[in-house]
Amino acid sequence: MKKFIFPALFAFLFVFASCMNMSGSSGEGGSVRVVLPGSARYSFSQDKADKFVVTISLGSKLVDTKTGFSGGVIEFDELNPGDYTIEAKAFDSNEGDLVVGWGTSSATVNAGESTDCALALALTKCISTFDSVPSSSKYKYLAVASSADMVKLGEWIKSGSDLEGITITLADDVDLSDCTDWQPIGFVSESENKPFKGTFDGRGHSLSFDISNIDFSNKFRKIGVFYKNDGVIENLVISQYLQDGKTLIIYGSSSQYAYSNAGGGICIENSGIVRNCINKSSIVASTYSDIGGICMSNAETGIIENCLFSGSITMNAKCSNGGDNQKSAGICPRNNGIIKNCVSNGSITTEAETDQNLPDSILNNISGAISVYTEGFIENCYWLKNNIKSGSSNKNRIAYTKSTYKKLTCIPDPSKITGCGYFDTNSPSASVTAGTTSECKSAQTLAYSGTLIQMLNAYVSASSDSGLKRWTAGADGSLSLDF
Repeated sequence: MKKFIFPALFAFLFVFASCMNMSGSSGEGGSVRVVLPGSARYSFSQDKADKFVVTISLGSKLVDTKTGFSGGVIEFDELNPGDYTIEAKAFDSNEGDLVVGWGTSSATVNAGESTDCALALALTKCISTFDSVPSSSKYKYLAVASSADMVKLGEWIKSGSDLEGITITLADDVDLSDCTDWQPIGFVSESENKPFKGTFDGRGHSLSFDISNIDFSNKFRKIGVFYKNDGVIENLVISQYLQDGKTLIIYGSSSQYAYSNAGGGICIENSGIVRNCINKSSIVASTYSDIGGICMSNAETGIIENCLFSGSITMNAKCSNGGDNQKSAGICPRNNGIIKNCVSNGSITTEAETDQNLPDSILNNISGAISVYTEGFIENCYWLKNNIKSGSSNKNRIAYTKSTYKKLTCIPDPSKITGCGYFDTNSPSASVTAGTTSECKSAQTLAYSGTLIQMLNAYVSASSDSGLKRWTAGADGSLSLDF
């Protein structure tokens, strides 16, 4: 995969001027005209950007891609009426097509009309171009376009720079398979970690990992992009953590490592906001500790909202000694905060639950579709029925116990689980059944009606958070987010 290096530029990404509907398009279709910088009608301060690749999409479907040059016009014609997304990248062709900026906008196409859009460009600076941590007063927006950028971001956080006040944008899909010693950003040691306090915007792009070829027998190993999030992580897709058939965590002969290897797809600990994130990955873990599809632990101040776990978690350690071990959940095993409008349609496989018959009657190998231990709130969350395989039994439940993990009588506060239910068919158009006391510890009343996707989008429409993405059916018909 070709890796782009951003030159030392100054502000953030493209923005687009308002797209104005103009008459003049012939036929029943409409058109979009993109006026490129350098034309007589538009000036551009960065003369190194001379080549532009512009795509237009309708929903999740790519309609067309065209290339133009400084001062030119790109026209997409014969378009069906609808609301389109335009995405562009700017290149410096004199430097081997280096990417110098990118951005998106929307345009409404009407039959027989032309929608005229002018690119208004400001440019970005890639993390790897800095020799040291930049000042947030001067550089409020930075970009990640390669594994080198992610590694340097990790170095900054590890050194104690929390990047508060800085937005970091993922410019493209990034493959981290060359980072075989990857640890979550902020991990220093088993007893020390550093928080991230900025904003990490994936813009719908994905991160992929292959760290399965490491010898884990003598190392603490954590799963996650970030260790501790005190800021905002949004619009991010985790496509894969390892190649199929490989074991991610091998704890060897030392039990201390078996307990220490743990994590969540997006982050380990969340005290901030995680929203509009998807984890599609397969996680195979030989660990006595906890694994979550999105996070491992959600603090009282933490919010996990509008997220999807569609991958798989396999817990293959035979945990039969000790206490409160091996917890797994599609969203977050330990929840003290708020989980809202999230979906788990992936699978969880674990050993059978065990009660050690000790004086405290502590349970092992416990799972929940959304959480395990929750003293926080779970609102309007949905899951695929029986998506937990515990030993030889299928389980259908949103969560399990309170913090003591003792017997089934120690259940979450029923008043903190509201509007939740499950669906039988793994489809955006599936109908949702309100959870009962068996699945949710209390009889649920669904806040919205319709199919699964309609209920999810009804929540988004009703939310005051304009940053929430709408749900859609992906190219393969599966549930996704409309990035």
